[in-house]
Amino acid sequence: MKTKLFLAALVLACPAFAADDAAPPAKPANTSVCLRHSDVDGWGARDRKSMIVNDRFGKKFLVSLSGLCDDINYAFGAGFRPLGGGPAWGTCVERGDRLVMRGGGVTPGNTTCWVTKVQPYTKDMEAADKLARENKQPLAAY
Repeated sequence: MKTKLFLAALVLACPAFAADDAAPPAKPANTSVCLRHSDVDGWGARDRKSMIVNDRFGKKFLVSLSGLCDDINYAFGAGFRPLGGGPAWGTCVERGDRLVMRGGGVTPGNTTCWVTKVQPYTKDMEAADKLARENKQPLAAY
């Protein structure tokens, strides 16, 4: 009787040992976009509600904005402030962060608007924007 119980336990346990040798599930590809506050190395207005931001590694990002961003074409300087006002060093620019611009436009002092989206600015987007400007068409919304 002990032998039969031992064999039954062994048969039931074997699939559990085999499962340990199986390969771990594949991790999903990293699809997150991170424009770090500390890596911003230049920017330019795309239109009244978006800007192209360069990082120090040569990557370009399209940052969509909401709020009072009318002076974006005329601002002398701009900087991102993280949501909640905490330290920005090493964190990613993300939805809810503030863009603070200084001078140049019709609004005196600092102007603030908010980040709604950050995404890579691809060569295809750049080419489509260039073509739209040449044909005096509105820029595509991404």
